[in-house]
Amino acid sequence: MKRNILVILLSFIAVTVFAQSEELEFYTNLFDNATTVADQLGIVRTVMDAEIEDAPSFYAHGLQRILVEYPNIKGNREKNTADEVTRLLAGSLGDAQYADAGQDLWKVVEVFSNPLVKADAIMALGKAEATDLLPQVVQILKDMNTSTPADRETQIGNERIAYGAIIALEHYKDPSGYLPVFFAANGWYSLRVRNQASNSFPQILEDPAEPLTSVIQGGGYPYDMKYLALSAIEQSSIDDESKAAVAVSALFEGWRGYSNVPRLRMELVNIRKLAIDMIRRYGTEDEAVYPLLDRSYRMGVDEEEQLGAIAALSKISTEDAAKLLASFLDKINTNLQRGSLTKRDERLVRAIIPALGATNQDVARPALRSVLSFNWTNQVINLTNQTLNEGGE
Repeated sequence: MKRNILVILLSFIAVTVFAQSEELEFYTNLFDNATTVADQLGIVRTVMDAEIEDAPSFYAHGLQRILVEYPNIKGNREKNTADEVTRLLAGSLGDAQYADAGQDLWKVVEVFSNPLVKADAIMALGKAEATDLLPQVVQILKDMNTSTPADRETQIGNERIAYGAIIALEHYKDPSGYLPVFFAANGWYSLRVRNQASNSFPQILEDPAEPLTSVIQGGGYPYDMKYLALSAIEQSSIDDESKAAVAVSALFEGWRGYSNVPRLRMELVNIRKLAIDMIRRYGTEDEAVYPLLDRSYRMGVDEEEQLGAIAALSKISTEDAAKLLASFLDKINTNLQRGSLTKRDERLVRAIIPALGATNQDVARPALRSVLSFNWTNQVINLTNQTLNEGGE
């Protein structure tokens, strides 16, 4: 009895598979023999609604057929219908992750002029993870990022293509796609495209330190883009030690760069300030940081940068950090003694005193006691005594 049931079940499966195969062959023949593109569109929609198991092979065949016929299609109406058919076929192949259709999807990008068709084909490449076409998708987005088209129609078309490339690269999840999508998020595009890129680039690479550091250190990138790269590092989920390492590198770049243009100078200052704030938060054991923070204190263009350097050194709290803070304090003491004290000096000394005390280094206490030897205001004297008492004086 059981054997009979098994035979019946196997027979039913065979008939079903045969029926599905026969059905797919029927629609394929119908598509090939269709006399108009509109008929082909109706057949594709019917197959999509039928949810046939091996439908992707039909979609791949249909795409090949359209590519052959497209150059001979005349009239805007027929071309628009062909565009619609191609978009449906490309989308279905992408959803099915049918990587074998990769080369034909790329031909669609090359042959069709409609940006929406190009975008759907590019997205399908990413969804299907057609890795052999990844370099081409990366290059498309790089090309779109390069410059803003002069006319609005081209802008809209390029935005659509860029959007498709962004989605594709998110699906590829390959490191080579990270920077193009990052630049798109900060590029000339509309808010919709930039928002999509902002959502996509964190999905591509879990640890973006390497590509973003290449932007920060690279000579071919503008200062504002270096700042954005550093900001992306700060907002990423990489560990604090890695963030601090990039921050030290960025601080070096912030001092290495130079410009006579006020706007560019301020961009360098912004890089330094963000880098210093990251060092303040995460600390660092990199000894290269000391001359950089010393320079930010002594040569920084504004008080905010100086205060940041003080706070960062206090966070680091090594003997070298304490020695630098003590040297800052000694210089201000000298200014007081010489009668050249400025209002900024008075504000800075009130930041240096507790920062130096917080290091808990041996060099801090004699430096703090030296303050009591000068004719400082009661506020500064009281702050110094409080700091010494907190340290166990």
